[in-house]
Amino acid sequence: MSLFAYAQDFKTLTTELNKTKKDTNRIVALIKLGRHFKEKPVWDLKNLDTARTYFNSAITLSQAIGSTDFLHRALFEKALTFIEQEDFKVADSLFNQITGYYHKTSNYSKEAEYWTLYGNNLSFNDKRLLATRAKCYNKAYELYKKGTDRLKIADALGKIADADLNEGRLDKAEKEMLIVIQDYKAMKFPRIYYGYYLLAEVYSRKDQLQKELLTRIECINSCDADVRRSDYDASFFNIAVALSYRKNNKDSVALPYFIKGAELALKIRNQNYYYSAIDGAIGCCITIKKYRTALTYLSETPKKFPSQTLGEQSKYVARKMQLYNFLNRNEEAEKQVPAFRKVFGKLYGTLNDDPLFYAVDRFVENYDALPQHFIQTKQWTKLSDELKYLQTLPLKRLSTPSRIIIFGYKYKIDSAEGNFDVALKGFQYMRRMKDSLTNAATVKQINELEANYNSIKKDKTIQSLNNNAQIQKGKLEKVNRQRNITFAGVLISVVFAVVIYIAYRGKQRSNVRLQIKQQEIDRQNHILSALLSEKEKLLADKDDLLKRQEDLLIEKEWLLREVHHRVKNNLQIVMSLLYTQSAYLQNTDAIEAIQDSRNRVQAISIIHQKLYNKSNVATIVMADYINDLARYLNTSYDCNRRRIKFREELDAVSLDISQAVPMGLILNEAITNSIKYAFDQDGGEIFIKALLSPLDTITLSVTDNGKGLPPDFELAETSSLGMEMMKALSKQLGGSFDIKSNRGVVVTIQFKVEKSSAVLPGSEVSLL
Repeated sequence: MSLFAYAQDFKTLTTELNKTKKDTNRIVALIKLGRHFKEKPVWDLKNLDTARTYFNSAITLSQAIGSTDFLHRALFEKALTFIEQEDFKVADSLFNQITGYYHKTSNYSKEAEYWTLYGNNLSFNDKRLLATRAKCYNKAYELYKKGTDRLKIADALGKIADADLNEGRLDKAEKEMLIVIQDYKAMKFPRIYYGYYLLAEVYSRKDQLQKELLTRIECINSCDADVRRSDYDASFFNIAVALSYRKNNKDSVALPYFIKGAELALKIRNQNYYYSAIDGAIGCCITIKKYRTALTYLSETPKKFPSQTLGEQSKYVARKMQLYNFLNRNEEAEKQVPAFRKVFGKLYGTLNDDPLFYAVDRFVENYDALPQHFIQTKQWTKLSDELKYLQTLPLKRLSTPSRIIIFGYKYKIDSAEGNFDVALKGFQYMRRMKDSLTNAATVKQINELEANYNSIKKDKTIQSLNNNAQIQKGKLEKVNRQRNITFAGVLISVVFAVVIYIAYRGKQRSNVRLQIKQQEIDRQNHILSALLSEKEKLLADKDDLLKRQEDLLIEKEWLLREVHHRVKNNLQIVMSLLYTQSAYLQNTDAIEAIQDSRNRVQAISIIHQKLYNKSNVATIVMADYINDLARYLNTSYDCNRRRIKFREELDAVSLDISQAVPMGLILNEAITNSIKYAFDQDGGEIFIKALLSPLDTITLSVTDNGKGLPPDFELAETSSLGMEMMKALSKQLGGSFDIKSNRGVVVTIQFKVEKSSAVLPGSEVSLL
């Protein structure tokens, strides 16, 4: 209950008090002064004592002049000082005194209002107060139900749901919020998004991530539909829906929401929201490999708000470490480790006192950058220490995605230590957890809500255009009326003059001409009306056809994504089976053959993974694919330890899957041969080059600076499986294949792109 202004200094407030008489104005001035001292630092109890002195004076004066309303306002303010001092027994007594009066006088609306205020001022993260808080909201709800104000009844039930949420009664809170939202809809309450937000919080704590995302989309849709919504709410809800998209592995969709949330936060100068939004945007950019954009955000953020809180510092160092990991700048990442541990060590000490339910999840998400650095640099002992450290967190507050992250460290450690059976079981367990987070029906609902959101935007634009058209139409009609009036006046004057001059016959001829003109005008108006009606019908038919076409395209794309996803999963199963089989083999040749087969399957799996994750499910970008395949082979054969480096010069060309698969298999064979046979213990370099000529011909070469081919090597007489595969696949591409020695071995294929869309010429980069 907002009573008075706060932002006044002591001198101004004292001056106001001295100008008053013993009336309600003096009570207002006394309460303002009391609030002035109550808002000062709580650790100085003298401030609370001084505040109570002014409130007691206000109480005494209210009793003297018989003002019951101001008496209870002053008692309310006094009760808040005892809550600040954590003397809840006295505070409860004062609130019962206030509510008892209104109960005796049957003023149930006022009694409910004070019960609500009591609950609002009790901290939701203090376990000592949760039961009292719930009691306050339940009493307010029962009192509001005696009246007819449907909005207050719905709001009170929402408060009960909030109390149940914080006490862990999640099923009860869900049912209550569904009723609240139904009531809001029936009343057409514009700020229904507050209800959706609380329901989404319930789903989040129940680990129902798809339901959470659907509800947050409803929340942002209804917020954008409210013309009176605040930028504060819009920023907060954009960040919330973006975080939910990220939890559902939809980083490319989450990025625009984070950016919009950051823009609104900057507009209202809210540092907490801005850092949260930018941190999320950087995370999305890293996931979708927009590293330069992520670096730009990282460098620009401190300039907007230079002073950082502990939480903001942790996000900043985490993103820096994460970027170094993805850019393979391991030495710079290693230098960041002490600062990283120092910041997160301080943050760890605040987790138990942090009221936010998601505090532990966010700690795990941001802390992940350090274990990933140890995984990348193969520091398994340090990774094991980090796993033990994270297992000391309050595990009951961890969501499924956070548990997957921590369990992934154990899977890596088991794999590195050779516990392959345990590692395989761990991998299958993580896969089941991940698959449980997604299902096709929910994806369809999410897409429908996103389409509805875009439709709302479109309707607003159409409405604006229609309004402008109506204004222009009104102006045009006004001009036409003025012109017609002027024309009619002149015509009547002429007719009048003619009638007077040529008498009755002239008047008759004029009347005949006027009738003919009027008939022609009526005929033209009728034709014009018919044409306008036909035009509107054609436009409506066009919109229906376009919508049907768009729905069919969306369904087709979704089906193609599902196909690629399932193919990728099946290939992963094949790889797991091959991996398991190799663990039971003793023959080195057999193990190597299985390893080669796994690499060939992985070369195809990467293609389907990229097609599943891309917006265009028909083609893949050659440069991105070659980069991922090289990284995989580098890790698979432990090239860093063997001092084998990779260098690439690639053009960004979109390839159809029919060409990408044989090209990937050829590339896999060529790189694998170089890694296995070209180098001794001193290592060397493998240079991968793929360039697009103006004639849409790709020249792909794999060059190493190793031992070279044997002196008696002849391509036509060679019959190894790998060489036969490369020659056969080159013919399948309709291209040429060549291998020769030139200070090492150079494997070259040339083929023509069937459906080329070269983006930019590549530049020479060193990645590994």
